[in-house]
Amino acid sequence: MAVSPINITRVTQNLRTSFVADSLRRTQRELFVSQSRIATGRSFVAPSENPVAAARSLDLTEALKQQYQFVANLQHGDNFLSAADTALAEINDLLTRASVIASQNVSNLTSADEREAEAEIVTAIRQQIQAIGNRQLNGRYIFAGRSTTDRPFIDSFGGMAYVGDTGELFTRVGDGVTAPINMPGNLIFSASSGSIATDVLLTPSLTESTRLDDVNGATGKGILKGILVFNEAGDAGPFTVDLGKADTVGDIVAMINKAAGQFGAQLTASLGDSGLIITAGGSAITVTDTSAGVIASSLGVLSNKPTSDPIEGADLGPRLTRLTSVEVLAGGAGIDLDSGLIITNGAQTATIDLSTAETTQDIINAINNAGVLVRAEINQAGTGIDVFNQLSGASLTIGENGGTTAGDLGIRTFDTATPLDRLNFGRGVTAVEGKDDLRITAKDGSSVDVNLDGAVTVGDAIDLINNAAEEAGVAVAADLAKTGNGIRVTDSTGGSGSLSVSGLNLSTAAKDLGLVQTVPDDQTELSGNDVNPTRREGIIGALVDMENALRADDTQAISLVGERLDTLRTEGIRMHGVVGARSQAMTAKRMQMEDAAGSTQIFLSQVRDLDYAQAAVQMQAALTQLQANLQTSSSLLSVSLLDFLR
Repeated sequence: MAVSPINITRVTQNLRTSFVADSLRRTQRELFVSQSRIATGRSFVAPSENPVAAARSLDLTEALKQQYQFVANLQHGDNFLSAADTALAEINDLLTRASVIASQNVSNLTSADEREAEAEIVTAIRQQIQAIGNRQLNGRYIFAGRSTTDRPFIDSFGGMAYVGDTGELFTRVGDGVTAPINMPGNLIFSASSGSIATDVLLTPSLTESTRLDDVNGATGKGILKGILVFNEAGDAGPFTVDLGKADTVGDIVAMINKAAGQFGAQLTASLGDSGLIITAGGSAITVTDTSAGVIASSLGVLSNKPTSDPIEGADLGPRLTRLTSVEVLAGGAGIDLDSGLIITNGAQTATIDLSTAETTQDIINAINNAGVLVRAEINQAGTGIDVFNQLSGASLTIGENGGTTAGDLGIRTFDTATPLDRLNFGRGVTAVEGKDDLRITAKDGSSVDVNLDGAVTVGDAIDLINNAAEEAGVAVAADLAKTGNGIRVTDSTGGSGSLSVSGLNLSTAAKDLGLVQTVPDDQTELSGNDVNPTRREGIIGALVDMENALRADDTQAISLVGERLDTLRTEGIRMHGVVGARSQAMTAKRMQMEDAAGSTQIFLSQVRDLDYAQAAVQMQAALTQLQANLQTSSSLLSVSLLDFLR
């Protein structure tokens, strides 16, 4: 059968119009895309044009944004550390000048007037160092720790106090990586004393309300929540207890007992003095973990072998926290908070009332708000309270107010446990080997000679005094002062003379213990001085002592302060080295991150940026195609009479 060809010219006008419109739209779209790419400089405008490149571009953009932020962080840290580096260099130069002044003024050839003039120079040096301590960078104090908006050094009580933060400021310099960008002024200037703390432990007792986050756990790694597996052979058999939602030790006890009841087990859980106790019912039990769990170990109740004996869990080690109740301090032994304590810092004295304290934070707040520039905080181990002196050049003492509050809290500066070699700012107590060191003359004229050989602590010295008095048959006794600090000697002889203590055999032990004195005839108690004040041998304190020694024309004191300044200058050089090393590391890291950002920018450009030469050719082709389409469309859409006759 013959096939007649189709006459393609016989199409409707509507079909021609539709064909022309579609062709023009495609051409105009290609032209628009080409123009948009040239205008934006991008190889694609919409992600749908190149999904793979768009995803890669998004990843690189996010990486570049993060790298730029790290560069900004590193630049900020570098600026901070560079400013600190410059400041420390100035401080070391000023300390060198002060050391030179000290060495020049120990000679007997220097007059008192010359030393007075040098004291003015030392005063100026101290003021310059204090100004450096309050130096700012872009409105931020560089030596204020984490509180960079607060002035770290203030004038107070005739000295300089560091009231800034004691922590370091960190910045992110990489994924999961941080670096310190400053050093707090208490370290740089040695502006805070060492901690006042004895061996007294305030570790709280374990109670049902003790939070799991506040205990060290039997393994010292905290309580790792999970599922306990109990097996009561012969009775309930194995069953599990999910402790994932437990918040307190009491929650764990309640959850175990509830699960045991649900499964018909006879075992019970209870709370002991320091840990959990699992008591078997009628059958032997085991306590284990699931395959990946360690909660039984952290609770100290892991028992792989069946036992009918009570499983006494290991000590969970509760820590002291700000919310710890005062009733459970020191293992629940009790703290005398009714008497209060006395804090003396320089010329300022405050009596602290703790009678209304309910938590550890209440105690800390009362001490910190006493207005004597001391700072109390919980120690890192969570076992006690540390107290620091913030006032440079001032001596801090903490004593009793008629009770045992300071001793119970472990912050009394003069206690029976205080080592003798710590007294008198570390100079200790100098006794004469094999001879009597001090004599107590009682009111009835009798005397007690005391040999302090073998004494290591203040308590040892008190015991030796009392033993010597008992052997001599003299009714005198020594103990710690009930108010304030120091050793108290009480006379019960009934005599009418004076009670006194003096040294023997050229021994300075009596003076070193603060006992060399005579009390009026009408008094029967001799209260020794507190010879264990605490202060930081810092830069400002040393310069203050240098000023006073120069004005007093005291060459021995000048020499001693000069030695301290040399030590502080050595420490200052070390600190300068630490800050300088951090600054160099920060600079190197910044340059490395800038290089990484540059490489990422190149990769991003290769993926996203437009090839302008190729784009220009494509746009010209689109223009040519558009012109051709317009001409062709004009011909196709021209209608004549023959078009209707075909």
